[in-house]
Amino acid sequence: MFRVLPVLVGVWCACSFADTTTNQELLKNLSARMEKLPSKNGTLIKSFTHHTQSYIYDQALAVIAFAKAKEKDKARSLLLGLESLQMKDGSLYFSYYMDGVSPYPIEGDKRFAGAIAWVALAASHYQHAFHSKEFSPFNYRILSYLQSQMADLKVNGEEVKAVRFAPTDIKATRWNEAETVALEHNLDAYAAFKHFAQLNKTEKWNKEIKSLNLFILSMWDSSRSHFWSGANVKTGAINKDELYLDNQSWSLLALDRDSLREINPKLAMDLNCESFYVEHENVKGFMDSKPTRRPASSQFVWSEGTLGQVLAMKKVGSTCNNQSANQFMYSVHKMKKEDGGIAYATFTPNPDFTTASSVAGTAWLYFAVNDVNPFDL
Repeated sequence: MFRVLPVLVGVWCACSFADTTTNQELLKNLSARMEKLPSKNGTLIKSFTHHTQSYIYDQALAVIAFAKAKEKDKARSLLLGLESLQMKDGSLYFSYYMDGVSPYPIEGDKRFAGAIAWVALAASHYQHAFHSKEFSPFNYRILSYLQSQMADLKVNGEEVKAVRFAPTDIKATRWNEAETVALEHNLDAYAAFKHFAQLNKTEKWNKEIKSLNLFILSMWDSSRSHFWSGANVKTGAINKDELYLDNQSWSLLALDRDSLREINPKLAMDLNCESFYVEHENVKGFMDSKPTRRPASSQFVWSEGTLGQVLAMKKVGSTCNNQSANQFMYSVHKMKKEDGGIAYATFTPNPDFTTASSVAGTAWLYFAVNDVNPFDL
């Protein structure tokens, strides 16, 4: 996910394999971050210690964790908070302060499709876990918004449709979000549409589900055996300047067996092992991205991404440097902070990452420990 965060230098917990963070501790940390929205229904979750915002992606992760743990009241409270912030067109801003006020659109129209799709996916997890359609209208409005953001493009001569990164260009960046379709965001949207349709036994979104699946598979490079990160809407040109950890791991988590037969999942895992494996501050894991033709400017362990890699490795039965998925999972336990949460990353000057205790690291560790694939119900 795309964030700008305060960098905090941390000291890792001296945890052994036997002294690992329990489910109860992880859920307790997530619970302690929840704050009631003033003058609105529900709660928001504080994404990072020493940080004043709630990112909707993190809110969605917490909903999924609580749904899997059968903690209905907490999952419901977080969804009520998001529902109270939903705009008329079904969208949500990327983040909110804990009082429900967003820094956007003053700082740019940051309505990023992937984060919004995670909220829809979280609502489906809630419906599945508790057999409740309370948030189905909320979910439907999100999907209707995402449908409105789908653009036609031609990739390698094939007509496809995909969800735009954002509805308008963010002036502060060097690229145009409205003219970009990101694989990661479309994986999120694919899972959101698919599970809503299955739960509610509707064929309304079949066209979108098929289109998103085609776009995802169009990002697979059979000559290199990995996924690229996205494409330009106007030209159809695939971005081949960077490689991203999540493009491989999340694709394997989101795609079904039939789609995985069209690619080679273990080779995608090999790319992640060769390109992103890092041992830093006595933690073994994976970093987020690198330029295609040169080394990364900073190497660090990213907890969220490492744990997504763990789940993908488990799904396809792969190892990395003779280490199993569980060995990487245990290594992330070393990133436990004093509050019981998991640091977002080991130290890096990259402003998008912080050593602070994080919802993302904590929730993804809960998923990995319990073999929960958040892209599935």
